[in-house]
Amino acid sequence: MKQAFKCFTAMVVGIFASIAMYAQVTTASFSGSVKDEAGPLPGAAVIAVHTPSGTQYTAISDKNGNFRFNGITPGGPYTITVEMLGYRTSETVGLYAPVGENTVVDFKMEVEVLGLEAAVAYADAVNSNMNVDRAGAGTAVNERTMEALPTVSRSMNDVMRLTPQASVTSNGLAVGGGNYRSSYMTVDGAAFNNAFGIGSNLPAGGAPISLDALEQMSVNITPFDVRQSGFTGGSINAVTKSGSNEWTFSLYNYFTSDQLQGDRVGDIQLTNSRSLNNTTGISLGGPIVKNKLFFFVNFEYAADNVPGSDKIASEGTGMVGNNWAPGSNVARPTATFLDEVRSYLMDEYGYDPGRYQGYSLSTPDWKLMARIDWNINKDHRFNIRFSHTDNKYSSDPSSSVNPLVPNPYNRNAYGRTSDYAMYFESSRYFQEQNFTSLAAELNSRFLDGTVNNMFRVTWSHQNEPRSFVGGNFPTVDILYPTENGDKAVLTSFGPDPFTYGNLRDVQTVVVTDEVSITKGINNIVAGLQFEWNDTKNGFMQGGLGYYVYDSWEDFKAKGKPAAFAITHSNRDDLQQVFPSFQYMQASAYVQDELTISDNFKLTAGLRFELPFYPSIAGNVNKEFLSLTYSHPESSIFGLSTSDMPKARLNISPRIGFNWDILGNRDLVLRGGTGIYTGRIPFVWIVSVAGNSNCLQAQYVDATGTNQNTPGFNNNVSDILEELYGGSFQSQDLYSPTNPTILDKNLVMPTTWKTSLALDGRIPGGIKASLEGIYSHELTSVNVNLLGISEVEGGIQLPGEPTPRKSWVSEGFTNSMGSAINPYYITNSPVNGYYYSITAQLQKDFDFGLSLMAAYTHSGSKTVSDAIGDQITSAYNTMTYNVNGSNTPELGYATYVSPNRFIANISYRIKEGNRGTTTFGLFYEGYNHFYVGGYSYTRYSYTMNNVTGDGGANNLIYIPTQEELAGMPFTSDENRDAFEAFISSDKYLSRHRGEYSQRGGAVAPWQSRFNFKFTQDIHFKVGGKTNTFQIGLDINNIANLLNRNWGLTDWMEKDQILTYEDGKYTFEAPTWGKVSSTFNTWQMLISLRYFF
Repeated sequence: MKQAFKCFTAMVVGIFASIAMYAQVTTASFSGSVKDEAGPLPGAAVIAVHTPSGTQYTAISDKNGNFRFNGITPGGPYTITVEMLGYRTSETVGLYAPVGENTVVDFKMEVEVLGLEAAVAYADAVNSNMNVDRAGAGTAVNERTMEALPTVSRSMNDVMRLTPQASVTSNGLAVGGGNYRSSYMTVDGAAFNNAFGIGSNLPAGGAPISLDALEQMSVNITPFDVRQSGFTGGSINAVTKSGSNEWTFSLYNYFTSDQLQGDRVGDIQLTNSRSLNNTTGISLGGPIVKNKLFFFVNFEYAADNVPGSDKIASEGTGMVGNNWAPGSNVARPTATFLDEVRSYLMDEYGYDPGRYQGYSLSTPDWKLMARIDWNINKDHRFNIRFSHTDNKYSSDPSSSVNPLVPNPYNRNAYGRTSDYAMYFESSRYFQEQNFTSLAAELNSRFLDGTVNNMFRVTWSHQNEPRSFVGGNFPTVDILYPTENGDKAVLTSFGPDPFTYGNLRDVQTVVVTDEVSITKGINNIVAGLQFEWNDTKNGFMQGGLGYYVYDSWEDFKAKGKPAAFAITHSNRDDLQQVFPSFQYMQASAYVQDELTISDNFKLTAGLRFELPFYPSIAGNVNKEFLSLTYSHPESSIFGLSTSDMPKARLNISPRIGFNWDILGNRDLVLRGGTGIYTGRIPFVWIVSVAGNSNCLQAQYVDATGTNQNTPGFNNNVSDILEELYGGSFQSQDLYSPTNPTILDKNLVMPTTWKTSLALDGRIPGGIKASLEGIYSHELTSVNVNLLGISEVEGGIQLPGEPTPRKSWVSEGFTNSMGSAINPYYITNSPVNGYYYSITAQLQKDFDFGLSLMAAYTHSGSKTVSDAIGDQITSAYNTMTYNVNGSNTPELGYATYVSPNRFIANISYRIKEGNRGTTTFGLFYEGYNHFYVGGYSYTRYSYTMNNVTGDGGANNLIYIPTQEELAGMPFTSDENRDAFEAFISSDKYLSRHRGEYSQRGGAVAPWQSRFNFKFTQDIHFKVGGKTNTFQIGLDINNIANLLNRNWGLTDWMEKDQILTYEDGKYTFEAPTWGKVSSTFNTWQMLISLRYFF
């Protein structure tokens, strides 16, 4: 099948949002002037009509001949008509209004001559910077562009790739110098971020709403509009489709499978697991009452089947098979033994652990969006939109044995997911990804449209629990010794130990009221906003009980286990308690857009933001508090697990301008400067409650020697009854070893952004743009480890010019004898920067060809990449440094590509009235590769941690030839190999005699071509044109043509040196190509019927 296809070939004040203030823009505007040969024409009647719905907006040109329509529905097409007694009627048709932008439309009136019809002008191509008078950097994408853009994932991230200042990372798009978490996404003004902070940049697995439900998207990096907030990267806004006077209908199907993707990476043959994704959708829109009430609804369902374990049981009649071998897909246990286990559990406990081989899992995905638009009258419009996404993915069980310390076996070599074991289906888990959103908005016009008011209420709910098959049952590992006598898992059943009670849940409510007033040269906007967030997190290690037995016979005997653990709430009734916190924020903003002259506009505004951090009830760990106040000389003195940042007013001034240099919008200079405040992931903050050891308690017996450890019970209530005898009472628990502490003076990330751009039309009708952006961090957030102190004199490594800092424990322990080292979220003493320079060309031809190409050169330095999902990984992931993570150092941001080139080509061929053929090609080339399992645009050279701070690896020193000759290595040959590596490496050879920098080396160049083809077949039904469409999207089409093309590079690890026992050991990094289907071509087939 693959071979056959080869041959075929996204005045008031604002009160705001979570820990970041939210960017909420849902409307657009038109403005312009009316003149004749003598100058401005006051008193002209200007009418704008939204053609699909018939919605009308009216205005009268003022004494300067200017008019403005605020708060209009984004999209189009629009027709603007100007009428005045004694003048020929003039109109411009085919206008489109990008969301959040003002489009300039000027009219030159002619004296009326008998017999002449109205003068009609046709709008220039949509979304050109030439007719939009914005000041900052941004990209607008309309429905037509989205439809022509190749995409197999059908994600908003694919659409956002059209932003020149973006980079693609493992977890989503990084925009404008921020990482994947630093942007803020809204749909119809409602928050669509992954607010909790684990996983990708968008909720619901990166696809919270269908692309078929969206009308347009915009990505703004430096919007000098004070309405947009909550980000240090970019403000991303999308609006959904709405109904119109015309009935629209679409029925579609998208199909892909393992047979529609490549299976070779160069000479490497991949084993593609069987998979199938079949998405069926339907859209319907139209009038309920013509020109008055409209509806639009989209629903799609994806039947997605994914493989379970790819292992097969071994042959034989005993417990261990005779054809098992490490490194193969044949597991150690036999089918005979596993069948016995399943039968025993069903007979003895009525528990079915599920299948163990040859099974697939259904992971359905459905999305719903419904919207109603109501033109109440000519001055009031109301819309309400509801959307819901429900999906899940299946995952192997974790190999971790926490909280069993010391581990009862080597989990990496002999764990439940190793070659030595085979788990049952019940041990897998489903990560559910549900996202619900509601947005209601009322737009009103007063005083002939000179005063406009917008009132909006939104609710967003990110609900992500885990689920599993088989019902509640303890986690059980059955061990069987290896050939050398080591303990190793033979089989596992019962849920993954971290699944029961696991929850990520964020609810966000935002209320906004905004007024705009147009008076003379002023267009004043002011707003008030209030936001409330409620975040919950559930995480119980072994919440149903976790048993480890040395043998299958020991388990059947129901005796004491070799190890046991259970986590439960610290409540009298032992019911689960979810660590949670609420966050509120209020803001106010005011802005004035001044039309200084016909060709110069100046925008100036202020935004005020006041966050409220409520206390977390019951979160004072008394033992930790007592310890901190008894050691005034220590790093933890005076801290508490209940500490919250102080309320602090943030003020964000912004100013921007747009100068039409020649007065005909053929040459425009625009720019501005302003301050923006972002946020940190909620998961870091909720860990303040989750890691305080106040809400949950654990019983752990890692050696099976505690006489209180219960024997096997299949019911958690029976386990707790035997353990506590029904007498458990909530209590003051011992101090946690790694609590999360918030700095009382913590300030959210804040950056000062400036941009300057020149847009122009050059010969050939080409639209050209040259744009520069510079951002400087005013405040950044860093995670420190407390309970350690700096050693005087540090540590001197052989061959290095100066000592590094060294850290040692301050010796604090809790009543259980465990060391206490809090993670401290605070502001960094050093702050970074970002810059980019972008050159872009765009041309739309009359015969259906559209071309866009952009090159961006960027640079950025930060204290940390801030990519950790948990507070521990935030401290020790990509925080490489010379002197330890507690000594913040600037390094290159590894999510900002130094160079990126994109090109988007679409060619629409109209074949009379019977058909249309469309070709789309998107090219993306940038610095990008993988280190281990994560993608980066730059990389580091590191060594093992020698500073003793428990953090990330340390950066290496790059010795000169003379210094290297005197450094002790495990062998002379190893030293020579290090010298050869330095000499051959572009970065290292240029920086000898220096410490390497985080992200100092630039990732290899990656090129990807994505292709799209659609064939429309038109036919008439009842006088209306209907269309049947066949489509094909191909990601990485170059790899389809040649298995060695379009491949992404991979480096095994960035640690190349180890210093141990007074000697260095060099290990050259292993390079290759990413050996997964991510690196191969993939096809998506689509069928669509619409009118």
